[in-house]
Amino acid sequence: MTQGHRCTGRMHSIPLGMAGCPLHLRTDSATVAEIASDFFPATGFRTAQQSGAELTLLVRTHQDVSGPKYYFPIFRGRNQFVHADYGNDGSVWFDLKARAVSGIVSEHLIADVELFRCNVLAVIAGVLAPSLGLIGLHAGCVVRNGKAVLLAAASGVGKSTLTLALAMRGWSLLSDDWTFLAGELTGLSVWGMLTALKLLPDAVRYYPGLAALCPAPALNGEMSFEVDPWSFFGVGRAIHATPVSIVRLERSPCACGDSCVHVSRCDSEEMQTALFKEIEQLPAGINQGDGHRLSLIERVCALPGLKVRMNGNPAAIAADLDPILSEHVCG
Repeated sequence: MTQGHRCTGRMHSIPLGMAGCPLHLRTDSATVAEIASDFFPATGFRTAQQSGAELTLLVRTHQDVSGPKYYFPIFRGRNQFVHADYGNDGSVWFDLKARAVSGIVSEHLIADVELFRCNVLAVIAGVLAPSLGLIGLHAGCVVRNGKAVLLAAASGVGKSTLTLALAMRGWSLLSDDWTFLAGELTGLSVWGMLTALKLLPDAVRYYPGLAALCPAPALNGEMSFEVDPWSFFGVGRAIHATPVSIVRLERSPCACGDSCVHVSRCDSEEMQTALFKEIEQLPAGINQGDGHRLSLIERVCALPGLKVRMNGNPAAIAADLDPILSEHVCG
Protein backbone atom coordinates (compact mmCIF):
# COMPACT_ATOMS: atom_id res chain seq x y z
CA MET A 1 0.00 0.00 0.00
CA THR A 2 1.12 3.53 -0.74
CA GLN A 3 0.85 5.98 2.14
CA GLY A 4 1.87 9.43 3.18
CA HIS A 5 1.11 11.50 0.08
CA ARG A 6 0.63 15.19 0.69
CA CYS A 7 -0.37 17.46 -2.18
CA THR A 8 2.08 20.37 -2.24
CA GLY A 9 1.49 21.80 -5.71
CA ARG A 10 -1.51 23.08 -7.61
CA MET A 11 -3.82 20.57 -9.23
CA HIS A 12 -3.90 20.24 -13.01
CA SER A 13 -7.21 19.32 -14.61
CA ILE A 14 -6.89 18.40 -18.26
CA PRO A 15 -8.92 16.63 -20.97
CA LEU A 16 -7.42 13.53 -22.57
CA GLY A 17 -8.59 10.96 -25.09
CA MET A 18 -8.27 7.21 -25.50
CA ALA A 19 -9.27 5.61 -28.80
CA GLY A 20 -11.97 8.20 -29.37
CA CYS A 21 -13.23 8.14 -25.77
CA PRO A 22 -12.92 11.24 -23.57
CA LEU A 23 -10.85 11.00 -20.40
CA HIS A 24 -10.36 13.56 -17.66
CA LEU A 25 -7.15 13.72 -15.64
CA ARG A 26 -6.52 15.38 -12.28
CA THR A 27 -2.90 15.46 -11.14
CA ASP A 28 -0.64 17.51 -8.92
CA SER A 29 2.31 17.03 -11.29
CA ALA A 30 3.01 19.12 -14.38
CA THR A 31 5.28 16.29 -15.59
CA VAL A 32 2.48 13.71 -15.38
CA ALA A 33 0.12 16.12 -17.14
CA GLU A 34 2.59 16.63 -20.01
CA ILE A 35 3.39 12.93 -20.49
CA ALA A 36 -0.25 11.90 -20.27
CA SER A 37 -1.29 14.57 -22.80
CA ASP A 38 1.16 13.11 -25.33
CA PHE A 39 0.14 9.53 -24.59
CA PHE A 40 -3.64 10.15 -24.54
CA PRO A 41 -4.16 12.91 -27.16
CA ALA A 42 -7.53 14.63 -26.87
CA THR A 43 -8.45 14.28 -30.53
CA GLY A 44 -10.85 12.47 -32.85
CA PHE A 45 -13.63 11.82 -30.34
CA ARG A 46 -16.36 9.51 -31.59
CA THR A 47 -19.67 11.38 -31.64
CA ALA A 48 -21.63 8.44 -30.21
CA GLN A 49 -19.33 8.17 -27.19
CA GLN A 50 -21.30 9.75 -24.33
CA SER A 51 -19.02 9.06 -21.39
CA GLY A 52 -15.40 8.34 -20.73
CA ALA A 53 -13.31 7.83 -17.62
CA GLU A 54 -11.96 9.82 -14.67
CA LEU A 55 -8.24 9.54 -13.84
CA THR A 56 -6.52 10.87 -10.71
CA LEU A 57 -2.72 10.47 -10.55
CA LEU A 58 -0.81 12.03 -7.68
CA VAL A 59 2.96 12.06 -7.18
CA ARG A 60 4.58 11.18 -3.87
CA THR A 61 7.55 13.42 -3.25
CA HIS A 62 9.22 11.17 -0.65
CA GLN A 63 9.85 7.55 -1.58
CA ASP A 64 9.73 4.74 0.97
CA VAL A 65 13.01 2.98 0.18
CA SER A 66 12.37 0.32 2.83
CA GLY A 67 9.46 -1.23 0.94
CA PRO A 68 9.58 -3.68 -1.99
CA LYS A 69 10.32 -2.39 -5.48
CA TYR A 70 8.60 -3.92 -8.51
CA TYR A 71 9.93 -3.10 -11.96
CA PHE A 72 6.60 -4.36 -13.33
CA PRO A 73 3.23 -4.07 -11.57
CA ILE A 74 1.72 -6.97 -9.65
CA PHE A 75 -2.00 -7.25 -10.36
CA ARG A 76 -4.80 -8.23 -8.04
CA GLY A 77 -8.49 -8.05 -8.86
CA ARG A 78 -11.98 -8.95 -7.74
CA ASN A 79 -15.12 -8.28 -9.72
CA GLN A 80 -14.85 -4.75 -11.13
CA PHE A 81 -11.90 -3.78 -8.94
CA VAL A 82 -8.28 -4.11 -10.09
CA HIS A 83 -5.14 -3.10 -8.22
CA ALA A 84 -1.75 -2.59 -9.90
CA ASP A 85 0.96 -2.62 -7.23
CA TYR A 86 4.34 -0.99 -8.00
CA GLY A 87 5.80 -1.60 -4.54
CA ASN A 88 7.49 1.48 -3.12
CA ASP A 89 6.95 3.23 -6.45
CA GLY A 90 3.20 3.44 -5.83
CA SER A 91 -0.05 1.80 -6.86
CA VAL A 92 -3.04 2.32 -9.12
CA TRP A 93 -6.64 1.33 -8.36
CA PHE A 94 -9.35 0.72 -10.97
CA ASP A 95 -13.13 0.69 -10.53
CA LEU A 96 -14.08 -0.54 -13.99
CA LYS A 97 -17.85 -0.17 -13.57
CA ALA A 98 -17.44 3.44 -12.47
CA ARG A 99 -14.71 4.00 -15.08
CA ALA A 100 -12.53 5.56 -12.40
CA VAL A 101 -8.76 5.24 -11.93
CA SER A 102 -6.88 6.53 -8.88
CA GLY A 103 -3.18 6.22 -8.21
CA ILE A 104 -0.14 7.53 -6.39
CA VAL A 105 3.27 7.12 -8.02
CA SER A 106 6.78 8.10 -7.01
CA GLU A 107 8.92 10.85 -8.49
CA HIS A 108 11.40 8.10 -9.36
CA LEU A 109 8.84 6.35 -11.56
CA ILE A 110 7.84 9.43 -13.55
CA ALA A 111 11.48 10.51 -13.99
CA ASP A 112 11.93 7.75 -16.59
CA VAL A 113 9.40 8.89 -19.22
CA GLU A 114 9.45 5.69 -21.27
CA LEU A 115 9.11 3.53 -18.17
CA PHE A 116 6.17 5.62 -16.98
CA ARG A 117 4.49 5.37 -20.40
CA CYS A 118 4.93 1.60 -20.69
CA ASN A 119 4.46 0.49 -17.09
CA VAL A 120 1.79 2.94 -15.93
CA LEU A 121 -0.03 4.70 -18.77
CA ALA A 122 -0.09 1.68 -21.10
CA VAL A 123 -1.28 -0.47 -18.18
CA ILE A 124 -4.09 2.01 -17.49
CA ALA A 125 -5.09 1.89 -21.16
CA GLY A 126 -5.10 -1.90 -21.30
CA VAL A 127 -7.07 -2.44 -18.09
CA LEU A 128 -9.55 0.36 -18.80
CA ALA A 129 -10.25 -0.46 -22.46
CA PRO A 130 -13.03 -3.09 -22.06
CA SER A 131 -15.11 -0.84 -19.81
CA LEU A 132 -14.94 1.84 -22.55
CA GLY A 133 -16.31 -0.57 -25.17
CA LEU A 134 -12.90 -1.09 -26.77
CA ILE A 135 -11.02 -4.24 -27.69
CA GLY A 136 -7.27 -4.47 -27.52
CA LEU A 137 -6.16 -6.58 -30.47
CA HIS A 138 -2.77 -8.29 -30.39
CA ALA A 139 -2.02 -6.82 -33.80
CA GLY A 140 0.27 -4.37 -35.51
CA CYS A 141 -1.31 -1.74 -37.73
CA VAL A 142 -0.06 0.28 -40.69
CA VAL A 143 -1.93 3.09 -42.43
CA ARG A 144 -2.00 4.64 -45.88
CA ASN A 145 -4.51 7.21 -47.18
CA GLY A 146 -6.32 7.07 -43.83
CA LYS A 147 -7.02 3.35 -44.26
CA ALA A 148 -5.53 0.70 -42.02
CA VAL A 149 -4.33 -2.87 -42.43
CA LEU A 150 -4.20 -4.96 -39.24
CA LEU A 151 -1.38 -7.50 -38.85
CA ALA A 152 -2.39 -10.10 -36.26
CA ALA A 153 -0.07 -12.79 -34.92
CA ALA A 154 1.01 -14.63 -31.82
CA SER A 155 4.13 -13.42 -30.00
CA GLY A 156 7.42 -14.30 -31.68
CA VAL A 157 6.08 -14.65 -35.24
CA GLY A 158 7.69 -11.43 -36.45
CA LYS A 159 4.77 -9.03 -36.33
CA SER A 160 6.77 -6.05 -35.03
CA THR A 161 9.68 -6.42 -37.44
CA LEU A 162 7.30 -6.70 -40.41
CA THR A 163 5.20 -3.75 -39.22
CA LEU A 164 8.38 -1.67 -39.01
CA ALA A 165 9.56 -2.88 -42.44
CA LEU A 166 6.24 -1.77 -43.99
CA ALA A 167 6.50 1.59 -42.22
CA MET A 168 9.96 2.04 -43.71
CA ARG A 169 8.36 1.58 -47.15
CA GLY A 170 6.09 4.60 -46.65
CA TRP A 171 3.23 3.26 -44.55
CA SER A 172 2.43 5.19 -41.37
CA LEU A 173 2.89 3.17 -38.19
CA LEU A 174 -0.12 3.16 -35.87
CA SER A 175 0.94 0.27 -33.62
CA ASP A 176 3.32 -2.67 -33.70
CA ASP A 177 1.73 -4.82 -30.99
CA TRP A 178 -1.55 -3.67 -29.42
CA THR A 179 -4.17 -1.89 -31.48
CA PHE A 180 -7.45 -0.69 -29.99
CA LEU A 181 -10.61 -1.43 -31.99
CA ALA A 182 -13.76 0.67 -31.62
CA GLY A 183 -17.10 0.38 -33.36
CA GLU A 184 -20.00 2.70 -34.01
CA LEU A 185 -23.02 2.59 -36.28
CA THR A 186 -20.98 4.47 -38.87
CA GLY A 187 -18.20 1.87 -38.95
CA LEU A 188 -15.06 0.57 -37.31
CA SER A 189 -11.99 2.53 -36.26
CA VAL A 190 -8.56 1.54 -34.98
CA TRP A 191 -6.40 3.53 -32.60
CA GLY A 192 -2.78 3.55 -31.50
CA MET A 193 -0.87 5.17 -28.67
CA LEU A 194 2.57 6.62 -28.06
CA THR A 195 4.21 3.39 -26.93
CA ALA A 196 7.63 1.95 -27.65
CA LEU A 197 8.24 -0.45 -30.51
CA LYS A 198 9.30 -3.79 -29.07
CA LEU A 199 11.78 -5.83 -31.09
CA LEU A 200 13.25 -9.16 -30.03
CA PRO A 201 17.08 -9.38 -29.80
CA ASP A 202 17.44 -11.18 -33.15
CA ALA A 203 16.00 -8.10 -34.91
CA VAL A 204 19.50 -6.60 -34.82
CA ARG A 205 20.28 -8.80 -37.87
CA TYR A 206 17.86 -6.72 -39.92
CA TYR A 207 18.13 -3.37 -38.13
CA PRO A 208 21.85 -2.99 -37.25
CA GLY A 209 21.27 0.40 -35.62
CA LEU A 210 19.85 -1.53 -32.65
CA ALA A 211 23.35 -2.80 -31.85
CA ALA A 212 24.01 0.48 -30.03
CA LEU A 213 21.24 -0.39 -27.56
CA CYS A 214 20.92 -3.05 -24.87
CA PRO A 215 17.87 -5.32 -24.71
CA ALA A 216 15.93 -5.30 -21.45
CA PRO A 217 12.94 -7.19 -20.00
CA ALA A 218 9.60 -6.05 -21.41
CA LEU A 219 6.32 -6.01 -19.46
CA ASN A 220 5.60 -9.61 -20.55
CA GLY A 221 9.04 -10.76 -19.43
CA GLU A 222 10.60 -11.06 -22.90
CA MET A 223 14.04 -9.60 -23.49
CA SER A 224 13.66 -6.98 -26.18
CA PHE A 225 14.77 -3.66 -27.59
CA GLU A 226 12.21 -0.93 -26.87
CA VAL A 227 12.56 2.19 -29.00
CA ASP A 228 10.48 5.13 -30.16
CA PRO A 229 9.98 4.06 -33.81
CA TRP A 230 8.96 7.50 -35.05
CA SER A 231 12.19 9.18 -33.92
CA PHE A 232 14.63 6.24 -33.99
CA PHE A 233 13.66 5.02 -37.47
CA GLY A 234 12.05 8.22 -38.78
CA VAL A 235 8.82 6.54 -39.91
CA GLY A 236 5.43 8.24 -40.20
CA ARG A 237 2.90 8.09 -37.38
CA ALA A 238 -0.87 7.55 -37.41
CA ILE A 239 -3.15 7.86 -34.37
CA HIS A 240 -6.40 6.48 -35.79
CA ALA A 241 -7.73 5.18 -39.10
CA THR A 242 -10.47 3.10 -40.73
CA PRO A 243 -9.58 -0.61 -40.99
CA VAL A 244 -10.06 -2.09 -44.47
CA SER A 245 -8.23 -5.43 -44.19
CA ILE A 246 -6.87 -7.86 -41.63
CA VAL A 247 -3.88 -10.16 -42.13
CA ARG A 248 -3.09 -13.25 -40.07
CA LEU A 249 0.67 -13.78 -39.88
CA GLU A 250 2.20 -17.21 -39.34
CA ARG A 251 5.78 -18.40 -39.29
CA SER A 252 6.60 -20.58 -42.29
CA PRO A 253 8.47 -23.81 -41.54
CA CYS A 254 10.58 -23.46 -44.70
CA ALA A 255 14.25 -23.98 -43.97
CA CYS A 256 15.69 -22.31 -47.07
CA GLY A 257 18.11 -19.46 -46.60
CA ASP A 258 16.09 -17.04 -48.74
CA SER A 259 13.05 -15.14 -47.52
CA CYS A 260 9.75 -16.76 -48.37
CA VAL A 261 6.16 -15.49 -48.41
CA HIS A 262 2.98 -17.39 -49.13
CA VAL A 263 -0.27 -15.43 -49.28
CA SER A 264 -3.74 -16.98 -49.25
CA ARG A 265 -7.28 -15.95 -48.36
CA CYS A 266 -8.41 -16.30 -44.75
CA ASP A 267 -12.13 -16.69 -44.09
CA SER A 268 -13.85 -14.89 -41.22
CA GLU A 269 -14.37 -18.02 -39.12
CA GLU A 270 -10.66 -18.88 -39.12
CA MET A 271 -9.77 -15.26 -38.38
CA GLN A 272 -12.21 -15.12 -35.45
CA THR A 273 -10.73 -18.27 -33.93
CA ALA A 274 -7.23 -16.77 -34.14
CA LEU A 275 -8.23 -13.39 -32.69
CA PHE A 276 -10.16 -14.84 -29.75
CA LYS A 277 -7.00 -16.65 -28.63
CA GLU A 278 -5.23 -13.29 -28.30
CA ILE A 279 -7.92 -11.25 -26.53
CA GLU A 280 -7.66 -10.84 -22.77
CA GLN A 281 -10.66 -11.96 -20.73
CA LEU A 282 -12.69 -9.39 -18.81
CA PRO A 283 -12.75 -9.47 -15.01
CA ALA A 284 -15.55 -11.65 -13.64
CA GLY A 285 -17.77 -8.71 -12.67
CA ILE A 286 -17.46 -6.95 -16.04
CA ASN A 287 -19.41 -9.03 -18.49
CA GLN A 288 -22.10 -6.64 -19.61
CA GLY A 289 -20.06 -5.75 -22.71
CA ASP A 290 -19.52 -9.28 -23.98
CA GLY A 291 -22.14 -8.93 -26.70
CA HIS A 292 -20.57 -5.71 -27.90
CA ARG A 293 -17.11 -7.28 -27.92
CA LEU A 294 -18.36 -10.26 -29.92
CA SER A 295 -20.01 -7.93 -32.40
CA LEU A 296 -16.77 -5.98 -32.86
CA ILE A 297 -14.80 -9.17 -33.47
CA GLU A 298 -17.33 -10.37 -36.05
CA ARG A 299 -17.27 -7.02 -37.83
CA VAL A 300 -13.49 -6.78 -38.06
CA CYS A 301 -13.22 -10.41 -39.18
CA ALA A 302 -15.73 -9.70 -41.94
CA LEU A 303 -13.15 -7.40 -43.57
CA PRO A 304 -11.15 -8.85 -46.47
CA GLY A 305 -8.73 -11.25 -44.79
CA LEU A 306 -5.42 -12.77 -45.77
CA LYS A 307 -3.18 -15.42 -44.26
CA VAL A 308 0.53 -14.82 -44.74
CA ARG A 309 3.04 -17.56 -44.00
CA MET A 310 6.50 -16.03 -43.96
CA ASN A 311 10.11 -16.47 -43.01
CA GLY A 312 13.32 -14.51 -43.51
CA ASN A 313 14.23 -10.85 -43.94
CA PRO A 314 11.31 -8.57 -43.00
CA ALA A 315 12.36 -6.00 -45.62
CA ALA A 316 12.06 -8.63 -48.37
CA ILE A 317 8.72 -9.85 -46.99
CA ALA A 318 7.44 -6.26 -46.83
CA ALA A 319 8.50 -5.70 -50.46
CA ASP A 320 6.37 -8.68 -51.52
CA LEU A 321 3.38 -7.69 -49.39
CA ASP A 322 3.41 -3.95 -50.10
CA PRO A 323 1.63 -4.07 -53.49
CA ILE A 324 -0.90 -6.63 -52.21
CA LEU A 325 -1.83 -4.57 -49.16
CA SER A 326 -1.85 -1.35 -51.19
CA GLU A 327 -4.69 -2.76 -53.28
CA HIS A 328 -6.88 -2.82 -50.17
CA VAL A 329 -6.20 0.81 -49.18
CA CYS A 330 -6.38 2.18 -52.73
CA GLY A 331 -9.41 0.20 -53.87
